[in-house]
Amino acid sequence: MKRAAQGVLTDKTFRDGLKMPFHEFWRLYLDAHRHPMTRGMHYSATVVGMITTALAILHQQPLFCVAGIAFAVTMAVTSHWWVEHNRPLIRVNAFYGALADLRMCWLALTGRIGAEYARLGLGAPEPRQHSLPAE
Repeated sequence: MKRAAQGVLTDKTFRDGLKMPFHEFWRLYLDAHRHPMTRGMHYSATVVGMITTALAILHQQPLFCVAGIAFAVTMAVTSHWWVEHNRPLIRVNAFYGALADLRMCWLALTGRIGAEYARLGLGAPEPRQHSLPAE
């Protein structure tokens, strides 16, 4: 397994993601979401996706749902580039990513996100120190 300087697995592909059990993806997912701001963007994106879906159903406007979910995904993905400085796992398994996002949100709402990081041996859910690349 190849790891980036930030510690997040970088060599998993879509094909690997289709064969991967959820518990293995879940560990990678949490490791890729160490920074509180990244998790916060994901929580916000989840809320946006849920609200726009509910509004789309209420107003019978399916395109509103599509636009809302697209905006939510954009929020979540860009948080990896701007905050976490890693690659989002959406290209590994988007379905697992959506499930993991909901699970992470639930754990945060119930105050158990730190315990989950500890249970998986990932340490505290804090940002990794980014080192400059060697020249």
